[in-house]
Formats: sequence, C-alpha cells, structure tokens
Amino acid sequence: MNTSTTVSWVTDPISAVRHAQTLHGIDGCWTRDAVERLVDAHPDWKIRREFSDLLVVGLEPSERHAGLGPELFFDKRAPKSPDVGRVRLPLIEFDFQTTPAERAAALQELAAVLSGIGRPTPVPAAANGFGLRWQSNDRTMLLQSNDRRAWVSIQPVEHRAEHLPPDLLNVVAALVPLLHDSAAGTCDRSGVEDQIATMPGWSVEFDETRALIRTADPDGQVILLGAAGHRDRYSRLQLHSFATAPALEQRRNVFGELFRSVCGVIGEPTILGGGPSGPDVRWRPAGSRARVLRLRADDRHIWIETGPAAELEDEELTTFEHGGFGGPSEPSDFPYLPYTWQLVHLGPGDTAEYLPGGRLALTLPHLQEALETLVKVWIEQLPVQQPGKKATFTIASSGIKGGLSFAYDTAKGILLRIGSRVGDPIDVAAEMSTLGWEASGTRWKAEFKNPTESNAGEVAALIVGELAARGLTDPLDLVAKRIAIGPHGFLRTTGLGITSG
Repeated sequence: MNTSTTVSWVTDPISAVRHAQTLHGIDGCWTRDAVERLVDAHPDWKIRREFSDLLVVGLEPSERHAGLGPELFFDKRAPKSPDVGRVRLPLIEFDFQTTPAERAAALQELAAVLSGIGRPTPVPAAANGFGLRWQSNDRTMLLQSNDRRAWVSIQPVEHRAEHLPPDLLNVVAALVPLLHDSAAGTCDRSGVEDQIATMPGWSVEFDETRALIRTADPDGQVILLGAAGHRDRYSRLQLHSFATAPALEQRRNVFGELFRSVCGVIGEPTILGGGPSGPDVRWRPAGSRARVLRLRADDRHIWIETGPAAELEDEELTTFEHGGFGGPSEPSDFPYLPYTWQLVHLGPGDTAEYLPGGRLALTLPHLQEALETLVKVWIEQLPVQQPGKKATFTIASSGIKGGLSFAYDTAKGILLRIGSRVGDPIDVAAEMSTLGWEASGTRWKAEFKNPTESNAGEVAALIVGELAARGLTDPLDLVAKRIAIGPHGFLRTTGLGITSG
C-alpha cells in the first residue's frame, strides 16, 4: 500500500475492492427509493446526509474510523429530483505537495487492485494506463482521477432516444470510446472495422478522407472524418445534422440526449461550457495533457472531435489576449469568442495549464452586446449542461449600493435585483418603472420566466440602461462578484465583459 504522507487512502485497498465489487454488481439504482432499498440490504450502510442535489451514504460504521470513513455520493439529476444521475465512490486524496511520481504510484496500485473486478477495459490515455472502464447494458463504471483525487464513478447508460434516430445512441456507445481511449488522439481504420464487425447489421465504407458507417436502421448513418495529414486515421465523428435550422427547444433536446449518452459511455467531462457558435463540452483524460475530446454543436450539426490540446488552447489564448477591438468606436468581438463561459467542476481529467481571463468591454454598447451574447448562450446551454442549477453574478460599483444581481435559475428563469437610485423617491420610482423594474420591498426586480433567446436583448438593455441612468459610463469601473453555478467547481464568464473580483 502507498505510504506517502501526501497521498491519503479513504479506506484500505481491501475495503476499496470490496466496495467497488459491490457497486459492480448493482444495476438500476437510479431513484431515491432504490437507494433506500440498497442501503437496507447492507447492514453497515447508512444514509448520513442529504442535500437538494446530493445523497451521501456511509459504507462502514463511523466508529471504525477517526473520520466518517468511505462514503457513496449519489448525485441527483437536478436539485430536488427523485432521480439519481451518477454515483461516486472516493478512494484516494492527493494534497498540493503530492509529486507526479507519488500520484502515479498510488494510481497504479489502485488500478492494479481494482482490475481483478469483472472484466474492465483499460483506458491507456487516462493517467498512462490508470483508467479502467466496466461496461454493462445499463451502466458504465469507471476508475477516474484528477490532480486532487481518484474515485470510482457509475453513470447510467441512455437507451431511449426521444428526439434522435433510434440507432444513434448505439453509435455513441460503439464509436466514441475509440476516440476517447486512443493515446494518439485518433482512431484507425482497423479499430473501426473491428468495432463495426461486432454490431449486427452495420457496415462501413472507406474513401480517402472518411468512413461512412451505416447502422441497422435503414435511415441511420454517421461519418467519421479523417485527421489532417493522416490517411486511415479519424478524429471527428459527425453525429447529427438538422434538415432546417432548429428552434431553441429542439436544439436543447437533441444535444441533451447526445450529451447524456456520451457521459453514459465515457463519464462526465472535465469542462462544461460553450459560446456563441454552440456548446463546447470537453474531456481531457488525466495524464494525457496532449489532447482534448470535444462534444460540439452549431445551428445545424452536432459532432464529437479529438485534437491536440496545446494547439487548441494556444489558439484560444491568442484570441483572448490579442483579439478584441480596434478602439471604443469599433465593433466588439463578443459574438465571435471561442467560448463565453466554462465550468471547471473538478471532475475527471486535467484542466488547461493556463486559462484566458476573458474579454473586457470598453464602452456601454460593448457591454450590452457582451451581456446579450452571454445570456443568449446560457438560455440555450445551461438547461442541458446544468439542469436545475442557478448561474449568478453581481455587478458592483460605487454607484450601485448592494450591486446589481443577476440569477438565471434554469427551472425558474432570470431574476435581476438592484437597490433604488439616489433622488426623490417618487421620481425614482417613475423612472425605474418606465425602464422595466418592479418594486420589491426596499429593492427593485425584473423577472423573465421561461426565457427564450429574444429575452437576452431585453435583459442586457435593462442592465445597461440602469447603469447609464446612474451615471456609470465606463465598464472598466465595474467589477463582477459572486460568479458561480452551485458550490462545486468554478465558473468562468469569459464573455461577460467585466473584470471579476
């Protein structure tokens, strides 16, 4: 057993195997009632804590440990939901002094003891061989890690496609691991052929630049596109195309099903996010800083692709650092940023070594464009990537007592709050009401329930109009505080247009 003082095992390796073996034998534990039945079937288990989005189960009596000992975390699909979307079993903690060699040794030991459970698939690109995946019909169990910890995660496999061709979820299950697991960042022709041979009724045709795959569904086909400069190697899987530009709800539904199905096969992503061109969800397998896997969409297509991480991130850094405006009178580039938000939620894998700070607005019109772009993106993307969660920030300035608070609750809508202006109360009330505010106790509010993309412009105009009415003319005098989506990870609003503090 690893004895480094910078590496802490939550439980001993024998107990880790026992608990992981129990999880490996469980299917269908995806409701609150099912969790209770599971706990009742194990005398040592006990529900210890419950939150709106999380249920915590202790696996051993606490008197056996100085702390609480090993625990299972059941993440709900959405806050207050009765349905479970993921199960986690933490096994190892690393501190800030853990060296790469110590971390590797601990992960290697953990992978070795867990590899005797069932028939796992090694994932070579994850921590140089320390990743494992156990696949069954109903769930995927994974050994995952990041710089701070290692754990076993269980994800449900999506079987029902309400908004997609029936075979597309099978396409995800069969082909996405080929891209995710490859240390080279591409899948080759022989791997594709071998996988297609296991799928009844499927066929594949190759040409110079692509592999055309036909499924058992007569209308079902997808395309693997070749990697630049590599014959018979593929880096992009085109998953879905819309015949016409889809409406907001259709984009959410289709991308949401594909997003959940990908997570059900390879686990949760490293970074959530997106921008004006569409969602951009990223997997960066731990120990594989050389490449990144991205699930992306625009207004006509959804695809998943893999590529060099450094090349992508250097290009994005250059855009943020050296792009922008020619001056205050020039148009902004907020609608063209690579991404306007990212949630680094401390999940599996490695984050980028450097994260750009974002773009700052130079004028109030620039700020209005930034806000409209960000809110429009959130209205489409947050309900899919963070269902039931609430994104918040507060615009602070000496001219705004208490700040102007923004909250987008994906279940309830957008809520803005601000204190009253200085001046005659009657005149202030008339002016603020005309602009669109509604009195709410000692403050003012504006609500946009069930917002659509058209509301984004209204929200931005209301915020900037209120700032201007209070004499605030320079966005560089503003600070964005309390930027968050829930308690986990950190939210980056690179397209907000205001410095954070």
